[in-house]
Amino acid sequence: MQPKIDEPDEEHRRELRRNVFEITRLRMAGRIDEMMRYFARDVVVRYHGTKEGLFLPGVLHGRDAFKENIRLTDVNYEPLGGEVLDILVDGERTVVRWRNSWRHRNSGRTATLDMAHFLYWRNGKVVELLEYLDYHGLGRSAAEALIERDEP
Repeated sequence: MQPKIDEPDEEHRRELRRNVFEITRLRMAGRIDEMMRYFARDVVVRYHGTKEGLFLPGVLHGRDAFKENIRLTDVNYEPLGGEVLDILVDGERTVVRWRNSWRHRNSGRTATLDMAHFLYWRNGKVVELLEYLDYHGLGRSAAEALIERDEP
């Protein structure tokens, strides 16, 4: 016999899953102002792993710094598409594993990344985000793994 699922907890898990999915969708659509509504003003963003150029590992404090880092990313890279692979929810913690593709605006080179984001929620807002990523590579080999956009 399976234990009875507590309906309010299950609905909360579903809501967090929807929110996490929406964050990824808004990010790849370039709708950053809308995406920011999910983040607390004092959010802490921790970047881990190897990044190239101006995207170095480090810590950002606050929604404005996070938004500015995304703006700088979009100056150099065009989002080409993404897909959510997994979303896990444990209480007020969520993890999303997703794959996305980007084109460098100057060189035209593409990169596909597997990313994991660990999000910690409080009062319906993300208060801490940890980002881990893995490059599939740059250039022609990345084109084989490229995730195309949904729209033409």
